[in-house]
Amino acid sequence: MDRRLLAAVAVVLVAGLSGCTAIFGANVDDPEALSADANYEFDTDYDASLVLNRDNYTAVYDVSSKTVGAEGEIELYTTDALAVERPLELRGLQFRYPNGTLLRYNSDGEVVRTDTGESVDELTVRSTRQRSIVELPAEEGQLAFTTPRNGKQLTVETPVNGSYEVSLPPNTDASIPLLSQVRPENDDRREVDDRVILTWENLDTSVLVLRWYLDRDIWLFGGLAAIATVLGLLGGAYYYLQIQRAKERRETEGIDIDTGDDNDGPPPGMR
Repeated sequence: MDRRLLAAVAVVLVAGLSGCTAIFGANVDDPEALSADANYEFDTDYDASLVLNRDNYTAVYDVSSKTVGAEGEIELYTTDALAVERPLELRGLQFRYPNGTLLRYNSDGEVVRTDTGESVDELTVRSTRQRSIVELPAEEGQLAFTTPRNGKQLTVETPVNGSYEVSLPPNTDASIPLLSQVRPENDDRREVDDRVILTWENLDTSVLVLRWYLDRDIWLFGGLAAIATVLGLLGGAYYYLQIQRAKERRETEGIDIDTGDDNDGPPPGMR
């Protein structure tokens, strides 16, 4: 009996670890999260447009350029510090057709057309232990969602290839290598109001890594560098003074020995 129980537990664990069940997965089909209010900029010329905020980021993807997921699906995920895949938490999920028709979730967990209020059986979401899987209503269109984030860095497992734009959080930048990192390196950048926007003409990597700094960090870093420089100069001056005082003390106490000899002749005994 114990062996049968252990075997059953082993089967469940293997299934969970293989990602074939949502038993250990994230609760990505929460109606409250999927129906959360969100405003997205669908009118973009980029295949992917990300806007980073203080505690989340929004993403708008052109699904015709997707690279991850089976036909009619797109897979969304992130990785933790150990490079283990985790389902991406989705909020405010929406889909816009090329003609402008918009689908979104309501508080009852139903997907509706915003123009007519009609309920449709599309844009369903499920998860495995590693990934969130969205069933796409069409092969062409834009998928938009919001997902939580924190800190001054972000690693995006890119679900589409093509042109990208990323708006950094307000009053931040990523132009000083010592304080930031952008991998792969962006092709261009521009500033709009208090945001820096990084762009890539054709991003075809599976991972986009971003690390940035607050504008005020530059002043802090500059202040620390100035303090370090002043301390270095003071230390050098102190060391120099100590050497000079040691020389003066030796001269005063007659310690210095003049080894010079003005006689250019041979040593005594050889003249």
